[in-house]
Amino acid sequence: MCCLYKCQIFKAGSFIHAHGHPSCVLRLEVHDSLYEDPDVIALSDAQLLNSRVCENQWTEWTLYRGRHVASDAREAAIGDTQIKIKSDPVLSCVLCEVKWLNPNDSNNLQADELCKLLTRDCFDCILSLHEILLIPLPSGTATVVCRVIETRAETEEVEDEEDDDEFRGFVTASTRFYVLADAAAPNALRINLLNAESLPTKQQSADLVQVNCEEDNEIFPVRRRLLRPAVALTAVVQAGKGKYPMTNSCRVPMDCCVFDRILLYLQHVDREPNIPWKFDPTLAPELLNAATKLQISGLIDAANKVLGSFQERVRREPIRLAEIIRRNAAIDSKTKQRSDTLLVIDNMVLDVSRWLHEHPGGSTIIPEQALNVDATVMFELYHASRNSFLYLKEFYIGELAIEDRHILPPPNENLPCDTNAEPSPAFLEHLRSFTSWRLRLEDLKQPTFKSF
Repeated sequence: MCCLYKCQIFKAGSFIHAHGHPSCVLRLEVHDSLYEDPDVIALSDAQLLNSRVCENQWTEWTLYRGRHVASDAREAAIGDTQIKIKSDPVLSCVLCEVKWLNPNDSNNLQADELCKLLTRDCFDCILSLHEILLIPLPSGTATVVCRVIETRAETEEVEDEEDDDEFRGFVTASTRFYVLADAAAPNALRINLLNAESLPTKQQSADLVQVNCEEDNEIFPVRRRLLRPAVALTAVVQAGKGKYPMTNSCRVPMDCCVFDRILLYLQHVDREPNIPWKFDPTLAPELLNAATKLQISGLIDAANKVLGSFQERVRREPIRLAEIIRRNAAIDSKTKQRSDTLLVIDNMVLDVSRWLHEHPGGSTIIPEQALNVDATVMFELYHASRNSFLYLKEFYIGELAIEDRHILPPPNENLPCDTNAEPSPAFLEHLRSFTSWRLRLEDLKQPTFKSF
């Protein structure tokens, strides 16, 4: 709905909302007669309730730009933390539950007349689910309280998956309103609606495919068009066309967690085909395996690119302790800061230079305590969580030379009191279960010497 304002901050016609999360979105209309204060927003009682604000209360208002999408836990969990803003859809129909604001002599009301009033008052506004509207009758004798209980967006062939959750949208001339009486209202406030039309039954999309994950029998309803990049699923994508019989189900050789990540990729390329998909590099082997089974070439290329960078970064030759000490001591002539920061954990050599400033414990604790020593026990003390293990592959550059492992000093002087300088066997077993990708001794290229 619209609210009146006299304000230099926002422009007329802008959409705003109170607080951090928009429970209700309001459109501004200029009204120069509002008080003497240069920045005033006037709200009705219903708008105060919808916006969760109180009269004469100082409230922070924010310009509404659209829905935030692609920032959910599923995408954040695989490394895609980029927040995207999407425009709200146009509403095809709105269902309101109605009652009188005050007791009325006549309980009868023409439903079609009320729907016309709703269309007039809400035109070019954004309606949200559970929003309350006050609609005065033209006679001036009564006011109807309308609560939005269902909204439906106009559907298109290229509709995104997120649009299934319809809770807010634009009201246009094509939006149809439907009303039903509030059965829970007191008798004195209950409206007897005349000639009320029922909201049409919502049809399930015939384009949905039931994807069954073979390893755990979990089922995903997926739009057929999203599966187009998966060549192995061509039969279900093209079902009912040419040589392919009609079917609305298929099976994939993986569990639900892996397919959920595959589905995130398919949704991304459908929504933003020109933007590279971001994901946690530690998931690359798993995604490559699944993408190969489903023959998704784009995801195969993305996973191979990440894995290829790992192969190029890791050195097959053993890394000598003297080189680690030399590189840790080198100072960049331009920045006057340390060029490299190399750590040794369970004989793995890790280059954490680019991550040092992101370290949760600060950028100085590692150079002060963990350089040129066996930092395994320190990793056990401070980074024993599974999340820490997952990022080791990103920093791994090779293995410490066998001949230097017995001379690598322990971090005795940097450890807390009464702490054993040796890591526990249980921790080493746990750590190694997450680092199966590291080079084995037999994979290392030992230096050769020519005899004369």
